[in-house]
Amino acid sequence: MSDGLAVDGGVAEAERPAAALLASERLGVRVRRVEGAPVVALRVWLRSGARVESIPGQALVAGRMLAEGTRRRSWKRIADEAEARGMILASFGGFEVHGLAIDALAQDLELALGWAAELLLESVFPEDRTAWLARQAAAELGSLADQPEIKTAWGFLEQLYAPHPRSRPVQGDPASLLALTPDDLAGFHRRALGSRVLVTAAGRLDEDAVERRVRELFAALPPPAPPWPEPAAPAGTEPRRRLVAVEAEEQAHLYLGHLTVPRRHPDHAALELLAVILGSGTGLTGRIPTRIREREGLAYSAHAQTLAGAGLDAGRLVAYVATAPANADRAEQGVVEELRRLVEGGIKEAELDDARAYLLGREPFRRETARQWADLLAEAEHYELPLEDARWRAARLAELDRTAVEEAARRHVRPDDLAVTIGLPEGDS
Repeated sequence: MSDGLAVDGGVAEAERPAAALLASERLGVRVRRVEGAPVVALRVWLRSGARVESIPGQALVAGRMLAEGTRRRSWKRIADEAEARGMILASFGGFEVHGLAIDALAQDLELALGWAAELLLESVFPEDRTAWLARQAAAELGSLADQPEIKTAWGFLEQLYAPHPRSRPVQGDPASLLALTPDDLAGFHRRALGSRVLVTAAGRLDEDAVERRVRELFAALPPPAPPWPEPAAPAGTEPRRRLVAVEAEEQAHLYLGHLTVPRRHPDHAALELLAVILGSGTGLTGRIPTRIREREGLAYSAHAQTLAGAGLDAGRLVAYVATAPANADRAEQGVVEELRRLVEGGIKEAELDDARAYLLGREPFRRETARQWADLLAEAEHYELPLEDARWRAARLAELDRTAVEEAARRHVRPDDLAVTIGLPEGDS
């Protein structure tokens, strides 16, 4: 069993000012008052995640373990006390971060802040809970593998990203999960604490007072850790066309695409507009669903993206079609032709105007609640972009004319470089 994390490290009094300065430089804090219901939302993100883990599944389980016990409280006591106050408390591990999410009544703000610091800085990783959560994640993998579209998507990600960590499920694999030890998780979390810690809060609160309190509570971050090594660059696999046998009777799952750009790329906004034009919006609009599903009747479902998964690493252009096995080849041909038509024939002013109106129109719905603001502020701090500023967002979209968007399409949409993964029933593969 791990004995937890000694985050103070026994720093001598004479050394504390320098240590505190280092900690303050590594702590990002964003706070926003949100009128409405008397609630608050806290988010704590540590820059880590599956992209830098040394053992597949390590980040996922390490993140989930943050709510499984501290030096003060057991997992059961944490759960009982949160439930008694109506708090929603979750710990998580993702691809780029692991951390905490706490939603509470505004009257419990001080308690929620204290709990966030306790769960993050006084974590222990009990052996029995480590084993339990590892088995849970392995079971999740088995359940997901039973879903034909997800099994096919995993093959598609491997085609595009291998040997990069994005090429595998965030859960890792059953063998690696079941071999995880408390020390594996504690070491991963300790190193993440020595990197960058992001804390956001939103809701009925005093912005200045909350920021001061956060900085007080998180002043005792451990010493800086060595930077995480960058993951292996995506190279993809051959052949560029892959068939995946799935357990489905009358449906094929078709994925086509290639890598595009990361979140901070200058062409990100142009590619968002192109995604809507191709078919990432709601309803039945977009070139690919209009042709493949509505006009030719080849699909049960069809949509497209240009930035799927874009973050610190490149996202991907992907067109997905759920169709009958007999129609898979025609659907694939139609998608390729639509991508080629986009690059060679450009777009219409009306398409651009509609795409821009759609993206701007949904922005207010991303800023309605304390939860949404806490998430948005965390994302903004993580990517070091003013994503919370609706005016910045509007300006980015407004400055793009048809010529700029068409040039971005020619740079980043490559019909001749598509990887293709088709999930087919076993008898058809």
